[in-house]
Amino acid sequence: PSAALFAEINKGGAITSGLKKVVKGEEWDPSKYGKAKPAGGGGSGGGAAAAAKKPAAAAKPPKLELNGKKWEVEYQVKAQGLEIDGDQKHTVYVYQCTDSVLTVKGKVNAITLDGCKKMAVVFDSVVAGIELINCSSCTVQVKDVVQTVTVDKCNGTQVILNRESLACEVVSAKSSELNIVVPGANDGDEFKEFAIPEQFVSKWTGEKWVTECMAHV
Repeated sequence: PSAALFAEINKGGAITSGLKKVVKGEEWDPSKYGKAKPAGGGGSGGGAAAAAKKPAAAAKPPKLELNGKKWEVEYQVKAQGLEIDGDQKHTVYVYQCTDSVLTVKGKVNAITLDGCKKMAVVFDSVVAGIELINCSSCTVQVKDVVQTVTVDKCNGTQVILNRESLACEVVSAKSSELNIVVPGANDGDEFKEFAIPEQFVSKWTGEKWVTECMAHV
C-alpha cells in the first residue's frame, strides 16, 4: 500500500480532489504554496552593506534514528520512502520535514509532527495518539487504530480514518482547513470528506457565555 501512495505523490496531482475515487494508499492531497514576498530594498544612500542580503541558513542534515525509545525524524526533504518499524514503547517525533512520506509500522506509543510542511504519515496504531503542531498541508492516515488526533496551530491538515478508528476524538485549536476523511457506511462505498468548523459564536444567556460552532454546510 505504501508503494502505491508514494507513486501517487510523485504524480504531483491533487489526489483527494475527487474523493469518489479515494482508496487506501492514495489519499495525500499536497497543497501548493505561494512564493514568499522578497525583502524590501534598502533606503537611498544605503551603500553596499545596507543592500547586501543575508546569507541563506545552511540546510541541516536529515536524520532518522532511534535515540533510546524515541524515533527522531528531522529535516527530511522530498524523502518519500521513509519507514520505521515501531514498538509499543517507542515514540516518533517528526520535526521540520518537508514534502516527504513516512510509514510507521507496528504499534507505537505516540507520534508527533512539529513544524512540518506537506508531510504525509501513514501509521498502523498509536497508544496515546498522534499530534500535529505548527504544521502546514500535512496528512496523517491510520491503517489500524488511533484513539486521539490533536491538531494545534496548523493549516491545511487532512486526517484519514479507517472504519476501526471512527470513534477517535479529534481535538483542534487555532487551526484552519482541517478536513477529516472517513469511509462510507459499507465496504466499497465512497470515502467522504468533512470540514471541521473554524468559526464560533458566543452568546450571553444572562448568567454565562455559551459558545457554539458555526457548522459547515
